[in-house]
Amino acid sequence: MSGLLGGLLHPLAVPAHVLALLAIGLLIGQQRQPLLLLAAFAVGLAAGLGALASAFATTSAANVLLAATIVSALLVALAYPVPAFLSVPLLAIASIALGLDSPPEAISIAVAIAMLIGTGIGAGLVVAVVAAGVSRLVGPWQQIGVRILGSWTAASAILVLALRFVRGQVL
Repeated sequence: MSGLLGGLLHPLAVPAHVLALLAIGLLIGQQRQPLLLLAAFAVGLAAGLGALASAFATTSAANVLLAATIVSALLVALAYPVPAFLSVPLLAIASIALGLDSPPEAISIAVAIAMLIGTGIGAGLVVAVVAAGVSRLVGPWQQIGVRILGSWTAASAILVLALRFVRGQVL
């Protein structure tokens, strides 16, 4: 797959990206200002993908993404309303790292740009769908389920980061 379709599916093909998108969507869905947080995510993702398109070299974007995923998922597990002055920078950092950790696997520039656009659209759709779904879960037992999913996401991200550390990929 190449081009736009490959980019659309890219966020779902990398386990660390799936964890990050899930944690971000869960966090946005729990908060009172989801549109502001979605905008912060979109702007950060566009900035990260734009920096990647301009040949910005990254070495630790995956580690930053996993760290932001852990923090986001732990905030979901706590189920405490996070003030915008904390959640907006967290989501911006996570989305920039997500964009920087999504290099296109294409030979031509046109296909690479189409893949980056597809990645942005795909990641945005996943986060929006998860956030919309979580915002509709208002029952106490449903909110407990969201918190459990947040804690599992945090645990999974911690395990992935630990595995990267053991393999010497963290530093």
